[in-house]
Amino acid sequence: MNKRLFTFRTTCLASLLSLTVLSGCASPVALHRAVLEYDWTVNRIETELLLLNIARMRYHEPIHFTVVSSIAATFDFRVNTGITGRLTESPGVDSLSLTLGSSVAENPTVSIIPVQGEEFAKRLLTPISENTIQFLAHQGIDPAILLRLMARGMILEDGEGQRRFLLNLPHRKAEYREFRQRVMHLSWLQAQRNLFIGPLQLFEGTERKAGRIVITNYDPDKLSHRERQKLHDQADRFSLNHILVDIQKGHPGGDFPMFGEIKLRSFRSILGFIGRGIVEDPEFHVEPDSRTKSVSVNPVKTLTIQESSAQPEEAIISVKKRGRWYYIEQQSPSGELEDRWNHEAFDILYQLYHLTVTDISQTPTVPITIAK
Repeated sequence: MNKRLFTFRTTCLASLLSLTVLSGCASPVALHRAVLEYDWTVNRIETELLLLNIARMRYHEPIHFTVVSSIAATFDFRVNTGITGRLTESPGVDSLSLTLGSSVAENPTVSIIPVQGEEFAKRLLTPISENTIQFLAHQGIDPAILLRLMARGMILEDGEGQRRFLLNLPHRKAEYREFRQRVMHLSWLQAQRNLFIGPLQLFEGTERKAGRIVITNYDPDKLSHRERQKLHDQADRFSLNHILVDIQKGHPGGDFPMFGEIKLRSFRSILGFIGRGIVEDPEFHVEPDSRTKSVSVNPVKTLTIQESSAQPEEAIISVKKRGRWYYIEQQSPSGELEDRWNHEAFDILYQLYHLTVTDISQTPTVPITIAK
């Protein structure tokens, strides 16, 4: 074979091989990057919407959520090659020109659904259920964070059946102070592993079933069946947005007894509590009750949202509303423990958002589709 012809063919083969490798590398790399970018973008949208609605509540504006229901992306991977040349039999000048190229075209279609109408009322205005508290508590979250964030207040009963309500609202100073102290006591019991949060185990004939959820300073499973049934009946007087609390004397922490129920807020009320706490109804420092032992962390605010006229340089998340910036600090002068509390409180709020808002599988609303 002519040496120059062999060289020409070898060059063509090498070019085609390079092209194959190039196209094979481009597709997974582009897909990998796109999946991560979409995930990051959706997460950012959700967290900023959450913070924006807190800012709206700060100004008593209506809240509104738009959920990203789906992202469908089509990837078009293309490769181009061209080889031109002149090969002469006689001595002379041979020429060879090679062109290689690849391109990736991405065409995403995003579907979003506004949460409104009956769905809005169901998801945002209905009080949170006791099952949500149990679900989050079993993740090891401090009860003080959960209850300061999610509880509207605590209803206490004395031995004569008299009831009084402790509102978890700072402008009701005496009630708010006592509510905070009782919640701190529950937090201390949890730290000592002497707090039980879970459903009562009941029996119907030979079958075992879960009863209402209770918070106690003793193990309910050690009660007799009759005692557990009685406790269940006491809890069952109220709807599922109430949790029975029974801290008895004779058990750890029983020198600060309490019997009654914790009333839970709706998701909208949680946002309102945080939003109004920025300026209008700020929380204040509360010392633990003398019967409560050491408490590791006791921040003034349940969730600290900073407000500033200047854009923050370092923030976990920030949004702008009415010419002012609202954000969560990455590090604050309060110290590491309070920063950890604050970040965990926002994470819980984000989990609640997903539990109450973003499950739109049964939503009849026609989605809004945006094609890039």
